[in-house]
Amino acid sequence: MRIGERVAFYRGRRGMTQRTLADRVGRSEDWVSKVERGARDIRRVDVVRELARALRVEMGDLLGQPVLVEDDQDDDDIPAIRDALMTPRRLSRTLFGPAQGGSPMPAERAARLAEHAWTNYQQGRIGRVVAELPKLINLAQVRRPRNAL
Repeated sequence: MRIGERVAFYRGRRGMTQRTLADRVGRSEDWVSKVERGARDIRRVDVVRELARALRVEMGDLLGQPVLVEDDQDDDDIPAIRDALMTPRRLSRTLFGPAQGGSPMPAERAARLAEHAWTNYQQGRIGRVVAELPKLINLAQVRRPRNAL
């Protein structure tokens, strides 16, 4: 993503209009629009800093800098969480795509999967929960025959 796309993303997450953001950084609404569309580049650090402040994010969030707190442990959550947050289309397809067909998962297996996710969540292993989330969502979306209820 370009800086402008990130500006638009964070502005949208804050429920902020282009006009509001423009007012907060002392620019015109047209300037914000051009930045978000990529028609205008931001080349000055002070401008990025001011946008980050107005959007209540870190400069690195707008610049797309990698997070440097990952470690070499196998249970490092950061890559899984970053992947989920930076690729929202994949999760959107899971949530809003066509209903999954096929046979439903046996209830015992589904219960174990949900319990495993809950245990990981309670133990702070959020990356594992994020990795399992699409399976859980698909499980919830499987259409069961009416006589199976």
